[in-house]
Formats: sequence, C-alpha cells, structure tokens
Amino acid sequence: MSTERQTSKDAVSENALSTTPQRPAPAAQDATGSGGVSIFAAQIATALGANVIATSSKDENLQAVKALGAVAGVNYRTHPEWAEEVLKLTDGKGVDLLLDVAGGDGINQSIAATKAGGRIAQIGFLTGQTSALNLMPMIFRQTTFRGIAVAPRSSFDRMNAFLNEHRIRPVIDHVYPFEQAREAYQHLARGAFGKVVIKVGKD
Repeated sequence: MSTERQTSKDAVSENALSTTPQRPAPAAQDATGSGGVSIFAAQIATALGANVIATSSKDENLQAVKALGAVAGVNYRTHPEWAEEVLKLTDGKGVDLLLDVAGGDGINQSIAATKAGGRIAQIGFLTGQTSALNLMPMIFRQTTFRGIAVAPRSSFDRMNAFLNEHRIRPVIDHVYPFEQAREAYQHLARGAFGKVVIKVGKD
C-alpha cells in the first residue's frame, strides 16, 4: 500500500521488459494484465513503442488500460479461451512478449498466445504456484521462459530515469488519510485500478 514499496515493486515491470538482449521493438506485440505491475508494464512498453494487448476480468479496466496506450484488450472472464482472442488480434501470429502474473494452468494459454520463438516473463502466480504444463506446444513453438523476481537497484534507478524521461506517472485510484486505513483496505478488497494510497504524514 505504501508508495515506496509499490514503486520499488514496479521495477519488476522494467526488469520483465528486459528479459532478452533487446527490449520490445516498435510494432512488437506485448501482452499484459491490468493489475498494479501490469499497468506499469503497459505504460513502459507503450513508451518503448510496443503494441500492448491487455487482459482483465473487467471491461472498465480494459478501457482504462487503453487510455494509457494499450491498443486492445481481452476480457478473460467473457472469453475463457483468451489466447484465441489474442491470436485474432495478431493475425494468428501471437505476441512477441507476454507478461504472466497469474501462473497456474493458465500458462498453457500464455504459450498459445505467444508467437513462435516468443518470450514469456513469469512475474507472479496469483492463480497457483504449480501448473499442468503441456510441454509439446512449448517445444514446437520454441517458447522462452524467464522467471522474474524483485529487480536489482540498478533496474530501479534505470526505471526511474526512464519514467522521468517519458513523464510516466503511477495511476492513483484513491488516496486515503491514515485515519481511514480500514476504508482503504476495503477499497482494495473490492478491486481498484491502480494504486490505493494511505497517506501517513500531513502536508
């Protein structure tokens, strides 16, 4: 919830977009979600020139990510086989780089949504730490996986310089005074787009 902790965590997004010798090139396809890390990843990838496709269970979140620069969005609740929708949006090719924060068995759809020779940055495991991975598609598509943990300080410093250069700012859903901390956590539990901040000090 704190600004410092969340901002440090967002260096993971920058780290995930640096998973190969070259970052997303202009016109590259990049798939993200719509949570906190994914929002920052979408902003950074857009600034790098990538065409971002976002996924979410809420249409309003998809619209919000589009306002930040995403070119398309897929609701995985209304489209359970969301990889098929991503393929439609990429002329059947799939995305160059996919940021997966869900984990679980959904990793098989992540592989299906990624182009041959594409890359998956595994950031989280919101739906499960284990997966019934189908190896055959991964082998034939020559998919590259990389697990992403907390980024080093050098990535954090590089990210901050990049954010300043491109005037990227964190998305703040709501700011609560410390006295309303309970309401802030209730807001977070209901679902928020962007950061829910508890203000500890006074101006």
